Amino acid sequence: MNVQARLLLLPFLLLFCASAWGQTKTFVPAVQIQRLKAALQEYQHLDEDNLWTTFPNKTCLRPGEKDPLISGLRTNLFLMGDLPSLASPTDSSFDELLTQAVKKFQRRHGLEADGVAGQATLEALNITPAQRRAQLALNLQRWQADSSRTPQPLVLVNLPEFMLHLLDSTGTQVWETQVVIGQTPKIYQTVPLESKISYLVVNPTWTVPQSIIKREIAPMLKTNPQYLAQNNMVVYRLQGKTRVPVSPSAINWENFDAARENILVVQQPGPHNALGRIKFMFANQHSIYLHDTPAKSLFSHPIRAYSHGCVRVQNPEKLGAYLLDQNWADGLQPAKALQQTSPEKNLYLPKPIPVKLAYYTSWVDDNGEVQFRRDLYQLDALTTPQPEMFQ
Repeated sequence: MNVQARLLLLPFLLLFCASAWGQTKTFVPAVQIQRLKAALQEYQHLDEDNLWTTFPNKTCLRPGEKDPLISGLRTNLFLMGDLPSLASPTDSSFDELLTQAVKKFQRRHGLEADGVAGQATLEALNITPAQRRAQLALNLQRWQADSSRTPQPLVLVNLPEFMLHLLDSTGTQVWETQVVIGQTPKIYQTVPLESKISYLVVNPTWTVPQSIIKREIAPMLKTNPQYLAQNNMVVYRLQGKTRVPVSPSAINWENFDAARENILVVQQPGPHNALGRIKFMFANQHSIYLHDTPAKSLFSHPIRAYSHGCVRVQNPEKLGAYLLDQNWADGLQPAKALQQTSPEKNLYLPKPIPVKLAYYTSWVDDNGEVQFRRDLYQLDALTTPQPEMFQ
């Protein structure tokens, strides 16, 4: 099939895929493997056709404008199926049809869907089909590694997507919510892992990690001695296994040494507690858990990498209700236990539920649309896909 014929057929192929795969969100590895293999073939064609346009740095293309670069924008979006028709390859106008195509592209790449082809959008467009093929192959490899997993309910957190998906035993999504993950510096990154959530804690205290005391709290106290009181934090000195309350003024914050001082800083339960009202516990060597947060405004950001490594959940009460009930076929039942007010109350799940903090930077959704996300932690860059993934 020649290039022109394939370009004309691509939008219809995408529509067919969407119909064939249905509208239910599914994360079954076997299904993702099938979809990613098809996407790999299509991006191989795009690579071979050599019709891709790249854009100069510091370019910004806006709706209503005319610019010679807009014809290249039209071509790229048409090649990927975001633009349903290519009226004229040389059209340099940024019309409403192109605006909607840019928004679709932005949604597929986890960007703010404002219709403006600004820096972040053009950076994504400048990733060539050959580079996208490598990304698809690498993620195909990850999904294949998951294919031996025994089907069971799962809390799946896809870190590059900033989303939590609650899956039933068939891999079908029951519910989803947004999350905030660790910042990009290595010391703050959320580590991909697998474990089981066994219990949750209502109205938790937060024992501040020594690294945060040293890097953040001690410097803060130099300029604001009331910081601990303002944030409902108490200082304890450890004497063996006993916590003895001490005055913050008794600590040498100017030259703080965690080993010498042997102290704990604990934030008490309350509306401003960094863990919010609920935390979800699962065994792992990185002291990572899921939890609520008082910083709700961060969930409005498209790139949500702000934590010190734990995962903040936008709707923790609903997640808690699902995990405590586990009879999802009959709908979600209210969890009255989550409304209790006593501090540090442990609520054990009827049965531990597996949790997976995954790192998928590409997949294909149930509308047949290939999804890409930034390699936020540079884990893709550290891995080379096996040659057989391209076959």
